[in-house]
Amino acid sequence: MPTLILMRHAKAVRDNEAPSDRARGLTQRGRREAAEAAAAMRDQGVRPSVVRASNAVRTVETAEIVIGAIAPEVEARFADALYLAEAGVIWADATRVATDAQGAVLTIGHNPGLHELVMRLVERSGERSALARCFLDDMPTASWIAFEVEGGELDSSGARVIGGWAPGREV
Repeated sequence: MPTLILMRHAKAVRDNEAPSDRARGLTQRGRREAAEAAAAMRDQGVRPSVVRASNAVRTVETAEIVIGAIAPEVEARFADALYLAEAGVIWADATRVATDAQGAVLTIGHNPGLHELVMRLVERSGERSALARCFLDDMPTASWIAFEVEGGELDSSGARVIGGWAPGREV
Protein backbone atom coordinates (compact mmCIF):
# COMPACT_ATOMS: atom_id res chain seq x y z
CA MET A 1 0.00 0.00 0.00
CA PRO A 2 1.74 3.22 -1.09
CA THR A 3 2.05 6.18 1.25
CA LEU A 4 0.96 9.56 -0.05
CA ILE A 5 1.89 12.71 1.88
CA LEU A 6 0.02 15.84 0.80
CA MET A 7 1.44 19.17 1.94
CA ARG A 8 0.44 22.73 1.27
CA HIS A 9 3.30 25.15 0.64
CA ALA A 10 4.38 27.25 3.60
CA LYS A 11 3.32 30.88 4.13
CA ALA A 12 4.29 33.07 1.18
CA VAL A 13 4.71 36.80 0.71
CA ARG A 14 1.67 38.78 -0.42
CA ASP A 15 0.77 39.15 -4.08
CA ASN A 16 1.96 42.76 -4.18
CA GLU A 17 5.39 41.78 -2.83
CA ALA A 18 6.40 39.72 -5.89
CA PRO A 19 6.32 40.31 -9.66
CA SER A 20 3.92 37.39 -10.19
CA ASP A 21 2.03 34.74 -8.25
CA ARG A 22 4.56 32.09 -9.28
CA ALA A 23 7.41 34.27 -7.98
CA ARG A 24 6.05 34.54 -4.44
CA GLY A 25 8.65 33.22 -2.01
CA LEU A 26 8.30 32.22 1.62
CA THR A 27 8.09 34.63 4.51
CA GLN A 28 10.21 34.14 7.65
CA ARG A 29 7.15 32.56 9.25
CA GLY A 30 6.83 30.27 6.23
CA ARG A 31 10.43 29.13 6.54
CA ARG A 32 9.98 28.46 10.25
CA GLU A 33 6.73 26.53 9.73
CA ALA A 34 8.20 24.47 6.87
CA ALA A 35 11.00 23.42 9.25
CA GLU A 36 8.41 22.61 11.94
CA ALA A 37 6.44 20.54 9.42
CA ALA A 38 9.59 18.60 8.54
CA ALA A 39 10.27 17.98 12.24
CA ALA A 40 6.72 16.68 12.68
CA MET A 41 7.24 14.30 9.74
CA ARG A 42 10.46 13.05 11.31
CA ASP A 43 8.81 12.67 14.75
CA GLN A 44 5.92 10.69 13.25
CA GLY A 45 8.19 8.47 11.16
CA VAL A 46 6.87 9.85 7.88
CA ARG A 47 9.75 10.11 5.40
CA PRO A 48 9.39 10.73 1.68
CA SER A 49 11.42 8.82 -0.87
CA VAL A 50 10.08 10.96 -3.73
CA VAL A 51 9.10 14.65 -3.65
CA ARG A 52 6.87 16.26 -6.26
CA ALA A 53 5.90 19.92 -6.21
CA SER A 54 4.67 22.68 -8.43
CA ASN A 55 7.33 24.93 -9.89
CA ALA A 56 6.12 28.03 -8.03
CA VAL A 57 8.85 29.59 -5.88
CA ARG A 58 6.93 29.01 -2.63
CA THR A 59 6.56 25.26 -3.26
CA VAL A 60 10.18 24.94 -4.38
CA GLU A 61 11.37 26.69 -1.21
CA THR A 62 9.07 24.56 0.97
CA ALA A 63 10.40 21.38 -0.67
CA GLU A 64 14.01 22.46 -0.17
CA ILE A 65 13.46 23.06 3.55
CA VAL A 66 11.64 19.76 4.11
CA ILE A 67 14.11 17.71 2.09
CA GLY A 68 17.08 19.40 3.74
CA ALA A 69 15.72 18.57 7.18
CA ILE A 70 14.65 14.95 6.77
CA ALA A 71 15.68 13.47 3.42
CA PRO A 72 18.72 15.26 1.96
CA GLU A 73 19.41 12.44 -0.50
CA VAL A 74 15.95 12.77 -2.08
CA GLU A 75 15.68 14.78 -5.26
CA ALA A 76 12.57 16.88 -5.75
CA ARG A 77 10.91 17.02 -9.13
CA PHE A 78 9.03 20.19 -9.96
CA ALA A 79 6.17 20.27 -12.45
CA ASP A 80 4.25 23.10 -14.06
CA ALA A 81 1.20 20.81 -14.15
CA LEU A 82 1.01 20.89 -10.33
CA TYR A 83 0.78 24.70 -10.17
CA LEU A 84 -2.76 25.48 -8.90
CA ALA A 85 -3.75 21.97 -10.05
CA GLU A 86 -7.17 20.45 -9.49
CA ALA A 87 -7.58 17.44 -7.19
CA GLY A 88 -7.74 14.94 -10.06
CA VAL A 89 -4.49 16.20 -11.58
CA ILE A 90 -2.67 15.98 -8.23
CA TRP A 91 -4.06 12.48 -7.65
CA ALA A 92 -3.06 11.27 -11.12
CA ASP A 93 0.47 12.60 -10.72
CA ALA A 94 0.91 11.16 -7.22
CA THR A 95 -0.42 7.70 -8.09
CA ARG A 96 1.70 7.55 -11.25
CA VAL A 97 4.81 8.46 -9.27
CA ALA A 98 3.88 6.07 -6.43
CA THR A 99 3.61 3.20 -8.90
CA ASP A 100 7.24 3.75 -9.93
CA ALA A 101 8.60 4.65 -6.49
CA GLN A 102 9.64 2.63 -3.51
CA GLY A 103 8.35 4.33 -0.38
CA ALA A 104 6.37 7.46 0.33
CA VAL A 105 5.53 10.19 -2.18
CA LEU A 106 5.35 13.76 -0.87
CA THR A 107 3.39 16.15 -3.06
CA ILE A 108 3.64 19.86 -2.21
CA GLY A 109 1.01 22.02 -3.82
CA HIS A 110 -1.66 24.68 -3.60
CA ASN A 111 -5.24 25.11 -2.45
CA PRO A 112 -7.99 24.73 -3.46
CA GLY A 113 -7.09 21.57 -5.43
CA LEU A 114 -4.87 20.12 -2.73
CA HIS A 115 -7.46 20.65 -0.02
CA GLU A 116 -10.18 19.13 -2.20
CA LEU A 117 -8.06 16.01 -2.68
CA VAL A 118 -7.39 15.79 1.05
CA MET A 119 -11.11 16.15 1.84
CA ARG A 120 -11.99 13.38 -0.61
CA LEU A 121 -9.38 11.02 0.83
CA VAL A 122 -10.37 11.78 4.44
CA GLU A 123 -14.01 11.17 3.57
CA ARG A 124 -13.04 7.97 1.75
CA SER A 125 -11.09 6.80 4.82
CA GLY A 126 -14.15 7.07 7.04
CA GLU A 127 -11.84 8.22 9.81
CA ARG A 128 -13.25 10.63 12.37
CA SER A 129 -10.15 11.30 14.48
CA ALA A 130 -9.30 14.87 15.50
CA LEU A 131 -6.50 14.77 12.93
CA ALA A 132 -8.80 13.76 10.08
CA ARG A 133 -11.50 16.26 11.09
CA CYS A 134 -8.90 19.05 11.23
CA PHE A 135 -8.30 18.69 7.49
CA LEU A 136 -11.98 18.62 6.52
CA ASP A 137 -12.36 22.32 7.39
CA ASP A 138 -9.26 23.71 5.72
CA MET A 139 -5.65 23.05 4.86
CA PRO A 140 -3.50 25.83 6.27
CA THR A 141 -0.11 26.74 4.86
CA ALA A 142 2.69 24.30 5.78
CA SER A 143 0.22 21.64 6.92
CA TRP A 144 0.49 18.03 5.75
CA ILE A 145 -1.43 14.80 6.04
CA ALA A 146 -0.25 11.29 5.18
CA PHE A 147 -2.36 8.43 3.85
CA GLU A 148 -1.83 4.81 2.99
CA VAL A 149 -3.79 4.43 -0.24
CA GLU A 150 -5.15 1.47 -2.11
CA GLY A 151 -6.28 1.57 -5.72
CA GLY A 152 -5.70 3.94 -8.58
CA GLU A 153 -9.09 5.61 -9.01
CA LEU A 154 -9.67 8.61 -6.79
CA ASP A 155 -13.35 7.99 -6.16
CA SER A 156 -12.95 4.29 -5.40
CA SER A 157 -9.60 4.15 -3.63
CA GLY A 158 -9.25 3.13 -0.04
CA ALA A 159 -7.32 5.51 2.19
CA ARG A 160 -6.13 5.38 5.78
CA VAL A 161 -4.82 8.45 7.62
CA ILE A 162 -1.42 7.64 9.16
CA GLY A 163 -0.14 11.05 10.23
CA GLY A 164 -0.37 14.77 9.85
CA TRP A 165 0.44 18.18 11.21
CA ALA A 166 -0.86 21.74 11.01
CA PRO A 167 0.84 24.82 12.48
CA GLY A 168 -0.64 26.02 15.73
CA ARG A 169 -3.07 23.11 16.02
CA GLU A 170 -3.24 20.15 18.31
CA VAL A 171 -3.85 17.24 15.94
